[in-house]
Amino acid sequence: MHTRWITRLETLLTYALVIGCLAALVALAANVAIAFIGAPKGISIPLRVFDVPTSGMAMTGVAVDDMTAEAMIRPQDASPVAGLLYLLIWAPGAATGLFALFTRALRRARAGDRALFSTTTAGLLRRIGWILIAGSLASAALGMVAEATLAAMLLTESHAFYPPSSTLLWAVVAGFAALGVSEIVRRGLALLEEVEATV
Repeated sequence: MHTRWITRLETLLTYALVIGCLAALVALAANVAIAFIGAPKGISIPLRVFDVPTSGMAMTGVAVDDMTAEAMIRPQDASPVAGLLYLLIWAPGAATGLFALFTRALRRARAGDRALFSTTTAGLLRRIGWILIAGSLASAALGMVAEATLAAMLLTESHAFYPPSSTLLWAVVAGFAALGVSEIVRRGLALLEEVEATV
């Protein structure tokens, strides 16, 4: 079985896991600074701002109907509540992605068709799918509540509802795709066992 592309994909996912862990550690250090020290310049909390004024932005003959921006908010004093809420915005989604990457199903493909089409591989893919779906939905719910609370605390104008990021929505789609692939592997296993029984 030709597994070069699987090996490359596994290597890419391993690098993504390492980089993701390092990025999470840096973000966690920034969170600690916001909560207990006071954020220095360069460390801030990204919050979405809706209905941004657009006067003077467009050329003549062009109208800007609406504008949404990301404001970088930096509490100048230590704020444990802001640090906790910011942690709830990004950490659950990051943990979901890292946990899904840590559940590595591709390694089994190196050993051949019998290892790839196995109940273990199907189970790993199913686990990845449910991790992405459940984790992303829980992250979206926590993030929406935390962002609305944090915006009300730090901004003069805030909204009751902040839609989840598109990244989390794509993670849910990827979770359903992983469940679909697990079903393909399960059916492939049944077919492989049937062929082996025939031979």
